[in-house]
Amino acid sequence: MKIIQTQFKDMPSSLIAELGSYRYSVFTRGEGWSIPQRLYTPGQEYDRFDRSDVHWLIAWHPEHGICGCARLMAWREPPAQALQGVSHTLVAGKTLELSRFSAQLSVSQELPMQLLWHALQIAEIDGNTALITAATPMLEQMFDAHQVVWSPLTPGLLQSEETLFAVQIPVMQSALASRYRGARRFTPAEVLPSLGVMTHWRTHGR
Repeated sequence: MKIIQTQFKDMPSSLIAELGSYRYSVFTRGEGWSIPQRLYTPGQEYDRFDRSDVHWLIAWHPEHGICGCARLMAWREPPAQALQGVSHTLVAGKTLELSRFSAQLSVSQELPMQLLWHALQIAEIDGNTALITAATPMLEQMFDAHQVVWSPLTPGLLQSEETLFAVQIPVMQSALASRYRGARRFTPAEVLPSLGVMTHWRTHGR
């Protein structure tokens, strides 16, 4: 298992297509999220936040292919009118938003925390103090089990249309650091032979 760090503008077209297919399987077919009509590509999932400069983490397994992903992009606080009537929880410091966060537990039980650790490292290197992301009850339980420090935020703070509520995760995470410190990230060219990307995750329950 290797974690690829890249940006949309640097991905080979074959990897973009495979990532879109993986996202479709997880978020559209699995979670039932809709795809904007103007961005519709059969069997693939994209949205308006897929800009060229956003960072991607892609978990790649030689047998299963893509088995996890996470998107990191600059977070911008919604305008005041969007939060009218809502008790607003302040977000501290410069922050990145973590979205399209997925990890196939059938491939590795450690994968969600590995992806989170690398996301926090990217955020810290860029001078951010925290990540914000959507969190399901299952993910919250996983955070607590791995001693991840987090706090709830006001609903409506995230850019994703599908997100119902958010949590804030400081970049300093001593429990994750004790486990994953020193783990490196790879470029697509280091992991994908000749960039002729092929995956087999569809045969494993997706």
